[in-house]
Amino acid sequence: MIRQLRHQSDVSALRIGDPNFAGTLAKGLMILQTFLRDPRPYANSELATLLGLPRSTVSRLCGTLLEMGYLDRDERIDRYFIGPAAVALGYPYIVSIPLRAQARPLMQSFADQVRGAASIGVAMGLDVVYVETCAYKRGTLARPDVGALRSVASSAMGRAWLHSLDEKERSAVLRQLNAERPEELARCAAGIKDSLQLQSRHGFAINRGDAGMGVLGVAVASRLRQGTRALLFNCAVPGTQIDAKTLESDVGPRLVELVRLCERNAGVA
Repeated sequence: MIRQLRHQSDVSALRIGDPNFAGTLAKGLMILQTFLRDPRPYANSELATLLGLPRSTVSRLCGTLLEMGYLDRDERIDRYFIGPAAVALGYPYIVSIPLRAQARPLMQSFADQVRGAASIGVAMGLDVVYVETCAYKRGTLARPDVGALRSVASSAMGRAWLHSLDEKERSAVLRQLNAERPEELARCAAGIKDSLQLQSRHGFAINRGDAGMGVLGVAVASRLRQGTRALLFNCAVPGTQIDAKTLESDVGPRLVELVRLCERNAGVA
């Protein structure tokens, strides 16, 4: 299970269980992961407090990340923010997914028809990462950009991935959610149960508003893969222009058809 390390105690626990675990590297990456949760500028002292690290350690790590381009620094406010090398690092992964270009016309047409956003993503730990998005040409509030993270608990895409797991794997993810994000799991537990039951019957997961901003969504875990990860297809639509009943009766089945077409085009039986 992939973990987002949040504190020095997480690093220490992993090192006890695995003496080969590279603690210094993990601490540097832990600093970068901080920006996933809240992409604002941070001072050394803030990072040290959040991560439970000595300020001297944070200073050395941030200095190294700055030199390598993974962080930038605004001297006027003495704060660090994410650097361009972090964006560049993700580019090889994005371009290694040939299906993005093949599926884009179908996804754009679908997004325009439902006046929402059609996306592809992959699961990473307790989140899903968006690797492609096509949005309604006149604009929509439901547009997540490439690289956006959404929780597996609250998003339709994440729930589609949960359904694709076997019972043992799903239980392990839910236990980790309960340990690391108990309030979110409690808020979304009914929605997760509802979505898992719906997908068993109709082949798509659903989010009836748990992700916030009044956005509704449906998703399908495809048989297409990037490495070992299933490609997850999602459609998000503002709740102001669609109701949950239409989402379930119309948009969900149409997304299933789109995914099956992409699978056939890619030669996946």
